[in-house]
Amino acid sequence: MQQPQFPRKPPEKTKHPRRVRAGVKVPSNERASESWAGQRWLRLIEAGATPDDQAEGLEYARLGQTRTLKIEPGKVAALVQGRLPKAYRVAIEMDSFDVPSWDRVINEMAQQARYTAKLLSGELPTTIDELFAPLGLHLFPLTEKDVTPSCTCDEPKSELGWCKHSVCAALIVADRLAQDPWTIFSLRGIDRDDLIEQLRHLRLLPGSGGGSAPVYSPHIESVEIIAAKPLQECLDHFWDPAAGLEHLHLAPEKPDVSHPLLRRLGQSPFEGSKFPLVGLLATCYDVISDRILTDEHANEGSDDGIEDELLEGVEADESIEGFEDDES
Repeated sequence: MQQPQFPRKPPEKTKHPRRVRAGVKVPSNERASESWAGQRWLRLIEAGATPDDQAEGLEYARLGQTRTLKIEPGKVAALVQGRLPKAYRVAIEMDSFDVPSWDRVINEMAQQARYTAKLLSGELPTTIDELFAPLGLHLFPLTEKDVTPSCTCDEPKSELGWCKHSVCAALIVADRLAQDPWTIFSLRGIDRDDLIEQLRHLRLLPGSGGGSAPVYSPHIESVEIIAAKPLQECLDHFWDPAAGLEHLHLAPEKPDVSHPLLRRLGQSPFEGSKFPLVGLLATCYDVISDRILTDEHANEGSDDGIEDELLEGVEADESIEGFEDDES
């Protein structure tokens, strides 16, 4: 005898959101609000979501109600646990740039030394959008309409589609931007390492960066086909210049950004040391550069007196612990 089929009772919502073990959480909203990149993202939430959803979304983010969160080109995908057994699927979508658009952006970056130096040193300038604007693009969303949130919950949403679950996911993104502003590049469709690699490649090309380029560019054989000689056979002529060096003509000039190598290396790795290593190196570079750029010494190739100038510069800069970041 066939047993009667009873309608399945739908799951009931609990009074409080169901706890999540090892969920993604943010300790507070302060880290994002104190970061310029986090602030740019928080403005989107504040302009699109209701005050109640913002408050409840922040509580969800602090409790760690987000089971998973993934950032991919043009989309943030998350599972946010609410008061039902099954987590809600949340998506926050925005436009990502295609390959031709990124090619134009990276070419523009390579031509502007003040951006290149900071990007190659791992720093994302606060004025980065000024580089995108002439190309008709913007790295960070400008208005709340530039992002489209969605959620599988049946709760009321704002005019732009925000609910507490999507706010929760967006707050986690804001916190990640505060920790690593480069996250925005992943959302726009390019990996950080890929961008840096392309930027370095373009900077190595003759004529890139707006500075002087070597007139003579000899053909360089592939490393794989050059037979390496034992070091013992090279000791007598290890420091001798290579053939054809006299054909290499350079017009040395000061870089657009001061001390680019030191900026890439960052602060001194010797923690607790009071010795002004970075300031000392900056002084040495300045003294040597000024000496080389002087016509009489550039033509003579003499280094007489440079040692005295370096010593004078070191004595004058004994208290320097770093150097100022010249935005000009």
